[in-house]
Amino acid sequence: MPTPKPFFQDRLILLILTINTFLAVVLAVSSLLALGDTGGYIKEYRSNLGLDGYLAGDVLDIVSFAIFALIVYIFHLVVSIKVYHIHRSFSMVVLLLALITFTFALLASRSLMSLT
Repeated sequence: MPTPKPFFQDRLILLILTINTFLAVVLAVSSLLALGDTGGYIKEYRSNLGLDGYLAGDVLDIVSFAIFALIVYIFHLVVSIKVYHIHRSFSMVVLLLALITFTFALLASRSLMSLT
């Protein structure tokens, strides 16, 4: 049985890590750049309340997207490193789940900020 390559020398892992890093930085920067806008931010929408269904949020709700990106990135990186020695594909699945999480978080943050 051949010994596996170290985690940071696997090219496919590095490609997925690069994409995850890019998405995490885009999510953090885009949410922090939206702080310059004046006015409230849409925190949530309840369709059953009609026109009063929009609940306004504050700056902390927008900053939480940047904190979320950092926490998710670190968590998936650590789990992926720990799982890599068990099986390479498990590590790739963990990183791909992070990619999906960043994509959905980016879509959610942009849609909430466009409603201001």
